[in-house]
Amino acid sequence: MSQAWRECNHRRPEPFTIRPRIREAQIIQLDVCSWESQRDAFIQVEEWFGRIDHVFANAGIGPTTDFLNDTLDENGHLTPPDLQTINVNLLGVISTVRLAAYYIQKNSAHRAAGELGSIVVTASTASFQNFSAGDYTITKHGVLGLIHGIGFQLEGKVRLNAVAPSWTATEMIDAAFIEGLGVGVQGPEVVARSVALLFNDQQRHGDVIYSWEGKYREVNKAEGGFLAAADGILVNSAHEESIVRKLREAKMS
Repeated sequence: MSQAWRECNHRRPEPFTIRPRIREAQIIQLDVCSWESQRDAFIQVEEWFGRIDHVFANAGIGPTTDFLNDTLDENGHLTPPDLQTINVNLLGVISTVRLAAYYIQKNSAHRAAGELGSIVVTASTASFQNFSAGDYTITKHGVLGLIHGIGFQLEGKVRLNAVAPSWTATEMIDAAFIEGLGVGVQGPEVVARSVALLFNDQQRHGDVIYSWEGKYREVNKAEGGFLAAADGILVNSAHEESIVRKLREAKMS
């Protein structure tokens, strides 16, 4: 088991507390925006444990730009867009998935016949609705695109699934502010249960599990298809958009 720092060019989070029942754990500090850093971490984990069976690509930060700010350089020319969130939330995840697929397949001989290792990526409800946090929403649509775009390439080799949580208590959001608006904020353990299920259920490949306030729904393979399922859970999408706007206003004030 390993734990990596999840972000690049961003405030470093506190490490988790290792519970006594976890017999062996290692922590690796890495830069998810660096291919070499991620690659070296996979190499190190394989050396420590001899195999890699499951990978959770959970690197993520909040929005950092709207891409349309008219920021000029010292010569009066428009500056390039800030791609920090894109680099962490999407490009870093793509690198993780590529590495994970390689190392999980490399270690396939160590598993029981028919047993596949798995990758879980973190999507969001922002993956399938209007959500005016521009760069963040772009990345979460992209993460969902990994499920839709490359899942077929991994069929029978590695299971690829996603979690799509709604408002969850992490350092990325002001949970107290959101709860003050009358909106429920779930604990991270709710999302962790989805991840544990996707790691362990050998029948799950191409699944996207939505969660909010302790309730779960698989939306990618649901009856009626993805669009029908997404439409069914986004009855409060306008309200969610208003929350995003209020969060942005509070940050600017």
